[in-house]
Amino acid sequence: MNTHQTLNAETGRKLRALRLRAHWSMRELARQAGVAVSYVSNLEAGRLSATLASLRKLLVVLGSDIGPFFSLEQPATEGWVLRRQQMQTTSDAGRSYTFILPARADIRLIMMDEELFAGEQPEFETLDGDLAGYVLSGELVLEFEGEQPQILQAGDAFYASALRPVRGWCGSGKSVRLVTVAMQRNHPRRRERSTAERAASKTSVGRASAPAQTGRKSKSHLGSSNKHSR
Repeated sequence: MNTHQTLNAETGRKLRALRLRAHWSMRELARQAGVAVSYVSNLEAGRLSATLASLRKLLVVLGSDIGPFFSLEQPATEGWVLRRQQMQTTSDAGRSYTFILPARADIRLIMMDEELFAGEQPEFETLDGDLAGYVLSGELVLEFEGEQPQILQAGDAFYASALRPVRGWCGSGKSVRLVTVAMQRNHPRRRERSTAERAASKTSVGRASAPAQTGRKSKSHLGSSNKHSR
């Protein structure tokens, strides 16, 4: 059964738990997300209802996203065929998100059916992973920071590389609908790959640093450390 969720006090409690688990203070989270400390405080206390746009800014800073955040409320769908009636939807006055893919350890992508309603012009957001989108209907105004906005119609697509500030909104009509796909920032398989790459890098450096085996004694010299971070 489709679950329609609203942003309420439960959202604030979940956000606080996520912040504490990440060992962030309210002040630091607010600074990184570009919002006031009082905003985070009121949101966590349930005295304020966040918009999906502002909530997503906070979640991205905490290493999460809208999909995984709301998917915590019910068990993830099993199997490889995903029915529409099993997908979760959440919305506010500015937008609606349907989470096409469930938040599971074996799924690395966040895929959403988004509908952006007229009247909202969000702030720029910077994602840690690449983002791609395909417009299904309506008119999307897409703007990369420092560039002129572009108009996308049904059938047009876009690609935003990681850490590139971007925003989009409904250009005309009542709404614009699109499908977006992004990589989960802290997905377990990404962490495993990053750990394996660091281990391989250390092994490679160690081999390169070993002195040559000759008949004469050679001076030991260390290779420069070349750790890869993601």
